[in-house]
Amino acid sequence: MNLRQTNLERLAKESFDVLIIGAGINGAIAAAALSTQGAHVALIDRGDFASLTSQESSNLVWGGIKYLESFEFGLVRKLCRCRNELIANYPASVREIRFLVTLARGFRWPRSMLYAGAWFYWFIGSGFTRTPRLLSPAAISREESVVNAGNSPGGFEYSDAYLIDNDARFTFRFVRGALDYGAVVANYAGASHSARNPDGVWVTPVTDSVTGSRFQIRSRTLINACGPYVDAYNEASAQPTEHCHVLSKGIHIIVKRLSANPRVLTFFASDGRLFFVIPMGPVSCIGTTDTRVASPATIVSEADRRFVLDNINQRLRLAKPLTPDDILAERCGVRPLVIEKKAEGKPEKKV
Repeated sequence: MNLRQTNLERLAKESFDVLIIGAGINGAIAAAALSTQGAHVALIDRGDFASLTSQESSNLVWGGIKYLESFEFGLVRKLCRCRNELIANYPASVREIRFLVTLARGFRWPRSMLYAGAWFYWFIGSGFTRTPRLLSPAAISREESVVNAGNSPGGFEYSDAYLIDNDARFTFRFVRGALDYGAVVANYAGASHSARNPDGVWVTPVTDSVTGSRFQIRSRTLINACGPYVDAYNEASAQPTEHCHVLSKGIHIIVKRLSANPRVLTFFASDGRLFFVIPMGPVSCIGTTDTRVASPATIVSEADRRFVLDNINQRLRLAKPLTPDDILAERCGVRPLVIEKKAEGKPEKKV
């Protein structure tokens, strides 16, 4: 009998301190953290581990520099501390990397102000990374000949971090850690809702999508870590909340490596948001988009590809422009963004 089948039988027979629905990065970390503290933990996912957003990321581990523009300093501080802890605790997987930002002439903020912001970002991050550098157009062209700095006032360089490992594999190391500390884990075990009995015990009906068999899991505590499906699970389980989510689709395209230097080329796309060329071994990962969608089930559209290709072709000096034929692979996922609800249940304020 394999481990998965053994765990499914245990899920049906045992009672748990905590049941976690969703084995993406958040659910996996929660399972590992709780199991190491002695809690009897169950972790299930209706698909494979890290099968949605957690395997479609850009592999960047950042401290939220863009939130400085909206004066969310407390959030940036928290994100920087998390980034620093990841670098310190997982040195084989999470490493510091330089971001070279090239500005377009007429950008909404002057270069001097953005450079000052980079120093403030370094300071708010406890000076954990290398210090920023101010760069002239000539310096950018000298260091990154692939960057089109002809119509640029220059830029600057700062540090964040990136995940050198596969993002789904990094998630699974926490699943593996939870298993090592006694958690009972199963994938392809789907749940659509949970109900709380009068005695306070949560009962969760589960279907094994491999065999079709059904059983129930009993737990004292339930953690909804369903990512973009959090709201649907809350609603099906009759759990009202003060917040809900909106979904933003982000896509990246993968092409042959565009720069030999181990840094992230950073621009502001035509819609004003940060836009990256990220080194990933022998390839470059380019993106991302930001498109509001209603469902987590998304695909890369022709408009998505054209947006990424148009933006990168304008910002790089290539022997020939990138075309769809140059795309080796694509990544597509949704970001669940938390917002407050109005009294009638409509979105009001992003948090």
